[in-house]
Amino acid sequence: MTNKSLSLLTKSLPIATSLLLLSGCVVHISTANANIQQQQQRSISAAQLQRLDIESEAGSVRVIGSSTATEITVDATIYTVKSDDPYILTLEQKSGKAVLTAKNNQSSGMQIYQGNSPSIDLVVTVPSSFSLDIEDGSGDIDINGVQGDIDIDDGSGSINIIQGNHIKIDDGSGDINVQSITGNLKISDGSGSITINNAAGNLKIEDGSGDINLVDITGSVDIDDNSGSISAKQLGSYLTIEDDSGDALAKRLGNWLNAGTFINRHCIAKPRRERLAKE
Repeated sequence: MTNKSLSLLTKSLPIATSLLLLSGCVVHISTANANIQQQQQRSISAAQLQRLDIESEAGSVRVIGSSTATEITVDATIYTVKSDDPYILTLEQKSGKAVLTAKNNQSSGMQIYQGNSPSIDLVVTVPSSFSLDIEDGSGDIDINGVQGDIDIDDGSGSINIIQGNHIKIDDGSGDINVQSITGNLKISDGSGSITINNAAGNLKIEDGSGDINLVDITGSVDIDDNSGSISAKQLGSYLTIEDDSGDALAKRLGNWLNAGTFINRHCIAKPRRERLAKE
């Protein structure tokens, strides 16, 4: 962070705090660092289970799909301000699914830390056939080798997914990178770049800002974008783009380009009869 950015942040904190106090919200400002670290493990049998729900407030989430796993295992790194600070880390079976909850208990009201804030980093191993439902506040999400459906509701932090069937992502901010998907993919994103490589199903993207890069999409592609460049290559079906600003490069499409939906758009393509060129 530059000195100018830090100065602007420092100046804005008293204003934001005043507004919150006027609204009746209790604000706690701490100079402490959450630098006390401890390790915890949890596990549960995966027999008769096909899905894992994860609820995490702050911290990274890494999920590994294993073809030989017979149970769900969790390795958690917990960061707190004091050694006896309370936290929640549970893994249990509910209504035919596994539920993992990871939260740092804090005082009521809004917390503002000038140092590192409390968090819980998770490394989770599941059978590769599992489906995932992840609700995350902040922190990076990394998923590799999970072949079921994946549903992510994320506040901030990057998202990286390798493999998966049908995938749905609702993200506030942070880069999104998805590859080797066998089903449909739907993304609603506030800000951050989006990169999709090798998706067999249909793709729908609603994006506020950030570049979009698509390569090797078999199904139809529907993009509603506010700002940022768009690059689409090796698409097998229809491409529809609605956007306010930013250039678009579209090439090697297997079917029609719905160019009538372009708004304030500079589109680069190579026409061949009524299609874009297959190079």
